[in-house]
Amino acid sequence: MNKKTFSLFIAAAVCVSAFSGCGGNTGASGNTDAQTAQASDTAAVSETAEVPADTGEKPSGALSNPVKMTADGDVDMEAALAYETDFDALTAQLDAITAGDDHPVSQNSNPETVALYQYLKENYGKKVFSGQMLGDRYDKEDLAYYYHTEDLPAMKGFDFIFKTTPNGDGSDWTQMAIDWHTKSGGIVMFCWHWNVPCNMDDPDSTAEAFYTEGAGNPYTTFDIEKAVTPGTEEYKVAVHDIDLIAYELQRLEAAGVPVLWRPLHEASGKWFWWGMTDREFVEKQLYQKLWYMIYDRLENYHKLTNLIWVWNGQNKFLKVHPNTYDIAGIDVYPSKEDHSVLASDYKKLADYTDEGKMLALTECGYIPDPDEIEANLGTVNWLYYMPWNFDFIYKGSTVIGIPRLNTERVTSEFLKKVMSSDTIITWSELPEFEGTEKQLPEQVLAAKNDMDAQRAKDAELAG
Repeated sequence: MNKKTFSLFIAAAVCVSAFSGCGGNTGASGNTDAQTAQASDTAAVSETAEVPADTGEKPSGALSNPVKMTADGDVDMEAALAYETDFDALTAQLDAITAGDDHPVSQNSNPETVALYQYLKENYGKKVFSGQMLGDRYDKEDLAYYYHTEDLPAMKGFDFIFKTTPNGDGSDWTQMAIDWHTKSGGIVMFCWHWNVPCNMDDPDSTAEAFYTEGAGNPYTTFDIEKAVTPGTEEYKVAVHDIDLIAYELQRLEAAGVPVLWRPLHEASGKWFWWGMTDREFVEKQLYQKLWYMIYDRLENYHKLTNLIWVWNGQNKFLKVHPNTYDIAGIDVYPSKEDHSVLASDYKKLADYTDEGKMLALTECGYIPDPDEIEANLGTVNWLYYMPWNFDFIYKGSTVIGIPRLNTERVTSEFLKKVMSSDTIITWSELPEFEGTEKQLPEQVLAAKNDMDAQRAKDAELAG
């Protein structure tokens, strides 16, 4: 299985995340014990304890039940551990829900989140939303798009990768996402490369990772089974981190930002610590238990109101309850240039996804050709596509700092074709969502003079 590379840049006193690939190549599947295992007849799911009326402070404007924090800004673990997910009760709760076609699976959804969900549903099967995974706070992907097309993708992907790492999130991706939605009117997606301690047996070590041994360096031996078992140190880490992310999601909620929320992504292989490893992993429903733990704490305990759930498990043996996700996604990184609609990957995803769910190309190595998308609508209905960052879009910069497109993956002519297609929804075509403005991002505005100068220089060289 081909691996993508994942690079991190940490500059001086500021932590800046940058990554040029996400995990395992899911364009092809390997033969593992888990893939030939028989799924358990009874899904292991969760039950819910009584939720306290008030668990602490919350960001001003948040509607949800707050995460109780300590004076130094960390999760109050005494309060956090007082709530445990009971998988049997959660199963009963989920089974009793009749989901409506015009409402997210969350029973708490605020009007802004419902409106975004309905807008996505309205366009599903008719058009495809353009997306782009953000690389770092310098936002050079935006500069590359705007320089060549004077437009931007409709959806931007962010990552909580450093949020659960001590002193890690110097760039404050949460605030960048708030600005993207409230100031520019863009759609927000968050994933979570979940860094955990590399070695739970060494309490003095601060090393953290999300990769497993053989998949990347550093790597972690963190045990997912212990992570869903109350009383273990791994469970305490998991609860702490989920609640820390809940606080960030509440910051987004308080600012009026709906979030396409994609936790535990690419679980079909063992490159991430939450990924499928063998038959025992499947039989014990370890992935599902961790998914339900996250879902239960965010939906039933903290009662967040701004989440549209994206399940990106990528394997039929990792299926979760249909009432815990709105969108099913698959990540595809072909080993050679491929701008097709990836019909075989779409079919694979559709075959194990519950009826009525929207399907998305949640990560990709190449942008699909809009002519191919239009020709296949009705058969291949991607909700959105999300190319990875850095050299999946640009490679290097001009002297004055304008990113150069990586022509091995995308040319100027192709990008213009994509962004001008009637089948692709771009940033400029988005409606003005409630409580938002429609300004260009600050990085783009700050670079407009440089862009004009670069265009003049390019025209002079071409002429």
